[in-house]
Amino acid sequence: MYWLEIGVTTDGEAAEAVSEMLRPFAYDQGVVFEQLGDALSPEPDALKSEITVKIYVPEEEDTPALRHHIQEAIYHMNRLYPIPAPVFHILKDEDWATAWRKNYVPFRIGQNLWIQPSWQKVVEADDEGIVITLDPGMAFGTGLHPTTQMCLLALEQYVQPDDIVMDVGTGSGILSIVAAKLGARRILAFDKDRQAVLASRENAIINRVIEKLELFQGTLWSIKPKPWDVILVNILAPVIIYLLDEGQLMANLAPRGKVILSGIIEDQANEVQQAVSRAGGKVLRQLSAGDWICLIVEHENTP
Repeated sequence: MYWLEIGVTTDGEAAEAVSEMLRPFAYDQGVVFEQLGDALSPEPDALKSEITVKIYVPEEEDTPALRHHIQEAIYHMNRLYPIPAPVFHILKDEDWATAWRKNYVPFRIGQNLWIQPSWQKVVEADDEGIVITLDPGMAFGTGLHPTTQMCLLALEQYVQPDDIVMDVGTGSGILSIVAAKLGARRILAFDKDRQAVLASRENAIINRVIEKLELFQGTLWSIKPKPWDVILVNILAPVIIYLLDEGQLMANLAPRGKVILSGIIEDQANEVQQAVSRAGGKVLRQLSAGDWICLIVEHENTP
């Protein structure tokens, strides 16, 4: 028996979209992300922007129709965003058992955040490093997409010990987990997708922060306004605008609190900034990565 390894190399912006396209074909729906470059080097440019997304298919499911279907799907994705053709590689049965795990290595975001699989440990991470354990096969956010990475960098700067944090549309829970490990006292995390809430709970347990999280399935309208120190919204620009205009998002922010808004395409920045102003806020800082931006927002009258 052999295993078919299917790999697509792209950047962090497209990696999660590629993984969701490949996932239904994968054995046990497992997807591997291999970030190119030296993940253990402290140099800022040691990690490359390219990421190889891999899945594995057992011999009995390796058919010309399957390969053609995947090639065709990648071709159509390439018409919207530059993605190379998939690479097919045959592995012996005994090699497959370790190959997919070998390629899923810890990777670094910024200077102090590390994402690692449960079976590997970060090597030579300094004492101040924050380590988050997320296994392949997990959906809803892996830390590879630029929008998530900018949120993580913002969290490093703005979350203070004993803060209370609200995570709107938590997905995998990665942002809530990092907030907890940075010292936040309590995190309210919710998502309208039940599977996302289940994934968040499992990841919070794995990372030993579940006692700090209050998780539920719902929306911003499910809670009563309360002054939170940090509010996280990593969704899409139209949803962010709606939450600012209709959801009283700023009403939930403490007087000196910060809202981290991400998932915004550069062309949509002005619309979001106008919504921020209408809601009584102002943009303190803007981060950018490729065509994506992240806005750090506070109350308009914050000194």
